[in-house]
This record gives sequence, structure tokens and C-alpha cells, in this order.
Amino acid sequence: MQVSIRRDPFRNQQHMPDSATRLTGKDLQEKNVRQMTDLIRVAPSLTVQPSNGSAGLNFALRGVGMADLTQNNLPSVMPYVDDVAMPVSIMTTGILFDMDSVTVSPGQSGLSHGQVTTGGEINFRTADPTRTFHAGLTEDIASYGRNRVEGYISGPIGKSLSYRLSGQSLTGGGFQHNSQGKGFGNADLGALRGKLRWQIDDTTRLDIGGHWTTDQSDAPAGAIMTNSYGIANNRNDIMATNWGLSQQFADAIGLNAKNQKPREDNLFWGANVRFTKDFSWARLTSVSAYEMIDEHELSNQTNTVGAYGNMYRNNQTNFFSQEVKLGSNNASDRLQWTVGLYYNRGRTNSNFWYDMSDRYAATDKGKYFYETAYGQNQQTFNQYAHLSYRLIKGLRIIGAISHESDDRQLINLVGTTYSGAQPTTSKFFGSSGALGNQFSGRVGLEYQVTPNILTYVDFRRGFKPGGFSANMTSVSDQLKPFKPEQVLTYEGGFKTSFLHDKIRFNAAGYYYDYRDQQLLGSIVVPLYGVQGAYVNAPRSSIYGAEFNALIRPFRGLTLSQNFGYQHGVYNQFQGVDRSATTANYNRTGQWTAFYTNYNGVDMGLANLTLSGSAMYTWSVFRNYQMTFDVDYSYRGAQTQPQYIGLGGYYRAPAYFLVNSFLTFAAPKQYWSVTVYGQNLADRRYWLSGGTQSTFYSVIPGNPRFVGAKINFTY
Repeated sequence: MQVSIRRDPFRNQQHMPDSATRLTGKDLQEKNVRQMTDLIRVAPSLTVQPSNGSAGLNFALRGVGMADLTQNNLPSVMPYVDDVAMPVSIMTTGILFDMDSVTVSPGQSGLSHGQVTTGGEINFRTADPTRTFHAGLTEDIASYGRNRVEGYISGPIGKSLSYRLSGQSLTGGGFQHNSQGKGFGNADLGALRGKLRWQIDDTTRLDIGGHWTTDQSDAPAGAIMTNSYGIANNRNDIMATNWGLSQQFADAIGLNAKNQKPREDNLFWGANVRFTKDFSWARLTSVSAYEMIDEHELSNQTNTVGAYGNMYRNNQTNFFSQEVKLGSNNASDRLQWTVGLYYNRGRTNSNFWYDMSDRYAATDKGKYFYETAYGQNQQTFNQYAHLSYRLIKGLRIIGAISHESDDRQLINLVGTTYSGAQPTTSKFFGSSGALGNQFSGRVGLEYQVTPNILTYVDFRRGFKPGGFSANMTSVSDQLKPFKPEQVLTYEGGFKTSFLHDKIRFNAAGYYYDYRDQQLLGSIVVPLYGVQGAYVNAPRSSIYGAEFNALIRPFRGLTLSQNFGYQHGVYNQFQGVDRSATTANYNRTGQWTAFYTNYNGVDMGLANLTLSGSAMYTWSVFRNYQMTFDVDYSYRGAQTQPQYIGLGGYYRAPAYFLVNSFLTFAAPKQYWSVTVYGQNLADRRYWLSGGTQSTFYSVIPGNPRFVGAKINFTY
């Protein structure tokens, strides 16, 4: 029986002193990683959760992350696509097709490229043009009418030019319903990507890329767990949701109120140019990019037919970035070095409306809704140097330093109250600025004990700039920016492989000293009461451990296991006690802040994350082969304290998922047929939860999906 062993493109990474999770494009296909939230099934200690009713996502690694509801602040975990930063998470919509690899890297980054972050980064590498002609087409049909079509074509244009064109279409898949049984949650997304590579000479290359994505999908919706308005909850059916739109609100935002579902109407596009030049002593790299968002999002954040929390977001944001770096290009040199400059400029024009009419229908405030409009300018400069030096055979010292300046201004914020579809009062709050200027750095040691055993220790300091809440502003004090945060990291680990790479075991342990942690909390505004806002927790700490194992006991069988444990506590933090503050107002008629001491309180992180798989490939007849896989993932409960984060945006019970696939293919992979099942036990679980007014709702994860796909390649 002749069965080929899959080559590992990341084998050289066993000699890199890090704890990154690396996935090939084939890994992503086999494990059905087709949307961002699927990544948490395959990478330890990673959190990817939708904002309340928005297609925007919140990323966290090892507990370091931020719930950016207003999509105007820098993420703690930065996504990159082909080395281009995506500072607003919704920019990653629809990118997971025709991928070469994805790398999830925890820990402070920006010391050898891009922007500095406190949590880490996720690098998405798309497939490159090829020097020979190749093409592929995949048709994937699954439960709930989900249909995904992907294709690519790649090849040469003459002697020195090559190209690649790829695209995807995703429709259907809506598994939710409202109280009348009407379906909800269908995708309607299309995306195109193009690359052109010009090999100017043996040492010089120019790459030009562009992409375009349109998203007309239903917006994320949740199930009501509790509220104080007497509206029925959906505890027994988290797949149930509701929606509705008042006529006055619809008239103001220019939509038809009748049967209007929460939905996306978004366009994303961008272009980039990459130039590389190899000298005898170094490599020069320049990456220029422009990215554009045109977002129109209608969401129902209370998931009711009434006007308790409808939101319409109109956001136009663009980013220009330029990076130039010079580094050694000979891996055998004793001294390895990289120096570079990175610049990013962002321009935002945003306004969004909240319709809360039914909250106040019985009061003297009457029916109204509120619009917040503002501009935001931002620019970031990062200068970095990264060095490593081989002291003796196998022992290398690592050092890096970065200085980043981040300047952002919130410009001309105006809050307008509407009665009916007409504005009644407008209040000009002016502008506000936040400037961050800080150094980050790294010191580490790596020791290649034997060719198959690497150990390392690493110390890093990273920072993330401050920003603005920019949401439902009542008084100018709310425009005061929150402070930058810093993280000091202590990490140690090892990487090993045995028996000609048939057994591989990597492990790492870490401790984070967290300063001025940015989190969603509460402030008290005189005359208006308790308002949601971003605040800083002066001191907190996180510690944990991770390991991954890969075993190939005999030809054709591969076993893998990932493990992640994380635990975080607030060491110094006084947060507003919403209940006590409101109770005091009811007694005295005065808004006075009452605080709770959260020192020693658990952050409520998902302590344990596990994933593993067993895959076996064998020959069938002479020219065919079969592959069978069973994989699982487990995620522990998130139990964020109730009054930190407006009721706990990250509260979610533990869940366990099992998936499987069976593929019948030709040996040379010209075609294959796969049947698969996701969440085979049909578990009901939450991706995230959120509070709007007194409504606490949860966003459900996918139920059981059973599908089949056919793939042709040439």
C-alpha cells in the first residue's frame, strides 16, 4: 500500500523561539475553518467573538483583548493580510479563501514589522501566483441552504510575469428564526482577489495585489436571556430571535420599515504594492497599501420587535500604510538583524443612530432616538530594530527595541436628538486628542540543545495607544480619552521532535504583568446617570501554559492535540457599581458614583481550551485514496464579573464540539469529494453575550451542519 506522507511546510519553524500556532491552507479546508470565529477551534487561548449585533469582531489572545463596540480603536490583537495591517476588525470580512497559511502569534508584536500590540497578531497569508498554470474550483453545499463556491486560476504571463485570480461566493446558512418562524442569518457575500508578480531579475521582485468584498448578509442576532421590560426570553431556544423597526427611525435612515431585517450593506476594497531587492549583504522590503471600508449596518441589539435598542451604523474609513525595512538574508550568519520604519494613517467619517423610543414611551421624554456623528484622524509611526547573535554553537541572544508614536483626534463630535424623523436638538461637543509615545522591547535567549530540541526564554514589553468611547455622548467629559495600556511578558518554552519527526511536542509557559488594562466599563455622568465607557484597570495579571503535540505512529495516521490554560485576575481596580449607584439615585435624586473593589477578582477568562484530531489516509484500489478525520474542540466557561463590561460581554458557558469528514480523492488530487459534519452532537452554545439597556442577549454558535463538497484542481 503506497500512501504519501504530507510534507510539513512549517518544519523549519521548530527552530523558531515562539509559541505560534501555524495552519496551512489545507489544514483550514480540512477543519472547515471558513469564518473568523472558527479559528478558536484550532488555536489555544484565542478568543474571536462578535460584537453585540455587529459584524465587527473582538480578538483576544491569552486574555489580552478589547471589546471595541464603536470600531474606532486599535485592536489588542492585530490581524494582518499579506503583511498589511487591518486596524478595524470588520476589514477581515470574507478573506478566508485561497489561503496559503494562517499564523496565530501570542505576545507583544511590532518589534520586527508593522504596529506594536499588547496581545499579539494573526497573520493571514494568501496564495501567491505560480510559474506554471494551475486552476481550481470547489462547490460546497451544506445544511440550511448554505452554498459556498470558491475558485482560482494562476499561471505565467511571459517569462518574468505571473498572476493569480481567486474568488468566493457564500450564500444561505441561516439557522435562526423569529417568533413567526421566519428564517434569519443567511449569508450573502462575494469576494475577489488578484495578484501580479513581476520577477524583474534574480534579485528584484515586484508584487501588486488587490481585493474587493461585498457583504449583504443578515447581521448577527441574539437570543434574549433576561430583561426588565417583561418581554419573553429565549432561554429554551437560543436559535430564536426577533427584530423590528419603528417607522420614524426607518424614515430618518432611509430604509423601509416593513419586514426590514437587521442586515449588512458593506463594501471593502484595497490595493497593495510589495517591492523586494536582495543585495549580497541584506534584503530591502517595501510594502505600500491602501484599505477602504464603506459600512452600512442595521442591527437590533435587544433582539425584539420593539424600539429598545436598534442601531444603524454608517462608517467610511480608509487607511494608508507604508513600511520599509532592511534585514539580513543569510540564515547562516552569526548576526541576524532587521531595522525598519512603519507608517499608518487612518481617516474615519462615522455616524450611528440608536432608537430607544419604546424605553421611554411611558415617560415625559416621549419617543426619540439619538445620532452620534464624528470624524477621526489617526497616524502611527513605528521605528524598530531586531537583532539576534549566536554566542556559541546553538546559543543565540535576541534583542529588539521599538519606538511608536500614535496620534489620534476625535473631530467635531455632534449629538443629535430626534423626535419623529426630525432633529429636535443638536449638541456640539468639539474635538479631543490622544497622543501615545512609548518604547517597546524584547530580550531573549534560545538554545538549540540538539538538532531536535530547542529551548528559549523571552521577556517583552509592549504597549497599545489610548482612544475614545465615541458613543451616546451626553457631556464633554465623555470625550476624555482612555489611557494607553502596557503588558510585560515573561515566557519560557521548548520545541522537540523525535523519531524522524514522527513525534513532535512543543510547550510554553507565560506570565503577563498588565498595566492600565483597557476594558469596557462604566462611568457616572451628572444628570444622565451610568453610561458605558472604556476605562483602565491600573494593575492586573495573567498566567498560563500551552502545548501542542503531533504523533505519526505509522504511515497514514496523524494524531494532534492542542492545550491552552489561562487565568487572569485584577490586582488593582475600582469599578463603578451600577446597582449601588442607581439605588442611591432612586433615594436621593442625585447621580453619585459608588465603586466596587475588584482587587483579586477573577477576570473570568475561558481557563481551558483544547482541540485535537485523528486523521488516517489509505489507498483504495490502485489510483485512489481515502482520508477519514475526527476532530474535537473544548472551550471553558467565560464568567466575566457582572458589572465589568456592561453585564459581561464575554460571559458564555463551556462547550464541546465534535466534527468529522471523509474524503475520496485521486492520488494527484485532480479531484476529490468530501462529506463532512460540524458540531455532530448538535450542541447549543454561545459565541458571546451582550447587554443593551437591561436586555442581556447571547449570540449562538453554529448548530449541526452536514455538507458535501467537490473539488477540481489542475
